[in-house]
Order: sequence, then C-alpha cells, then structure tokens
Amino acid sequence: MDLVTQAVVIGLSENAPLILAAIGFYLLYRLTGLINVAFAETVTLGAYFGMWANTTFGLDFYAVLLPAGILAGLVSVATYLAVFRPAKQRNVGMLEMIIISFGLSILLRHGLQFVFGYPVRFFDVPTPDTVMVLGVGVTSFRLLALVSVVVLSLLLYLFIQRSRLGLQIRALASDQNLAQASGIRPLAVTVLIWFLAGLAGGLAGAFFGVGSSVAPLLGWRLFLPILLVVLVGRAWGLGGVIAVGAATGILLAGATLQFGQVLYAQLLLILLFLAILKLRARRLAGTGGIAA
Repeated sequence: MDLVTQAVVIGLSENAPLILAAIGFYLLYRLTGLINVAFAETVTLGAYFGMWANTTFGLDFYAVLLPAGILAGLVSVATYLAVFRPAKQRNVGMLEMIIISFGLSILLRHGLQFVFGYPVRFFDVPTPDTVMVLGVGVTSFRLLALVSVVVLSLLLYLFIQRSRLGLQIRALASDQNLAQASGIRPLAVTVLIWFLAGLAGGLAGAFFGVGSSVAPLLGWRLFLPILLVVLVGRAWGLGGVIAVGAATGILLAGATLQFGQVLYAQLLLILLFLAILKLRARRLAGTGGIAA
C-alpha cells in the first residue's frame, strides 16, 4: 500500500503536465489525423518563453505561465498558416505531412538553440517548502502546479465539451464537409484548435521546465509518452485521454520506485502501451470495426 500511495502522489504531482500536453496533441490529432512531430517543440517553446520572461523581467512563475502558453499558441497557429495549411491545399499526402512536421520540428529546435544557446537553463524561483500528502513529501510548488494543471485541464475539457465553440470544434473534427454545410467556418475553427493545442502544450512545457530544467530537447523527450497516451486514450474521447494521462504518470512513478531506474519504468510503460494497441487492433480486425 505504501508503494501505491507514493506512486499516486508522486506520479500525479510530477507528471500532471503530461495531461495538458496530451490534450493539446489530441486536439490536433482528432482534427487532422496527423502525427505532428513539431508539437514536441511547442512544449519546448512554452518552457523557454516562461523561463525567459521569468529570468529577464523577474516575474513570478505564475505571472509568466499564461503569457508563455499564449505565445506557444500563437506560434502553433503560425506554423499551421505558414506550413501545414499550404501543404494541405496542395493535397500533400499524410506521410509527406509527417515528414514536413519532422522537418519543422528540427527547424524550431535549432532556432531555439540559436536564440537561447545550448546550455541548460533554469527558472529563477524560490526554494519551495515541503508539504506532506498521505505521508509522502511533496514540494509546495509541485502541489500548486498539480492544482493548476487540474484546473486548466478541467477548463479546457468543459470548453471543448460544453461551449458553443467547443461544439463547432467537435463537429469540424467529425466531418468537415457537414460542418461547413451547417454554417461553421472551417478556417476560423481550425485556427482556434491550433491555438488551443499550442496553449495546452506551452503550459505543459512551462510546468515541466520549472519542475526540472529547460533544454532544447525537453519536448522531444516527452513526445513518445504524449503520443502513446493519445493513441491509447483516444478511443474514449477527450476524457479518456485525460484519464490515461493521469494513469501514465502514476504507473511511471510506481515502476520507477519499484525498479529504481526511470529508464526501466519508461521501457515497461512503452511495452504496456504497445500491447494495448496491438490487442485493440486485433479486436477491431476481428469485428470489422474502424478505430476512432
């Protein structure tokens, strides 16, 4: 029971931003079906934007959190308008789109290295106090970050599931032609989706960056867990992605505590996800179903 308690507390407090990143990636994947590799750099951009505002202007982390997310969202929209939309208008195939996203990812990464340099950077935040949660010590910052991530995730979920704009987003993702015939403007809604996805990814990057460090490969190291969470959770919609993201953080923390090596925990998690995806593919093949 001690291991379970520690895994829940540590997993949620340290890996909660993974849920935000998964929400952002899910929005793009649900709309386009594209595995956008450049989303990894959206996460990294959020960390760098937040760190730069924090260290340059001496602002508190929570004061730079929203601006960092907004800037990442604007960059996300810019990449859509400048790269992905023109490619789609030229009827570029899905494989070519993935290659384009990979090239964009490399371009953005080296751009960040050119602007901020290669050294690892850190947020300038005070040393946090330690709070006991179910007998497990958690820094006050991570606890506040967990609460913030839960609130932000809930707001995004309610916006997408309950608001009028959220209804338009889901309609466009389900059938673009039908949505357009219903009076929905595809470009405006698509731009909104790319902005929200970038916002979620940027906020996640800022949380991950302040929790450890800011480096050019921050988002790239997180991309595989984000991708697997979305591929596994998408069958149950946005709520499934959020639930799988939370479970992933808990399992990763529990396996790390059990084996003593985060690498072993990550490998075990990847194998588990691959087994789930393989089992789902066999079940769909046996029933003649189509993945959502």
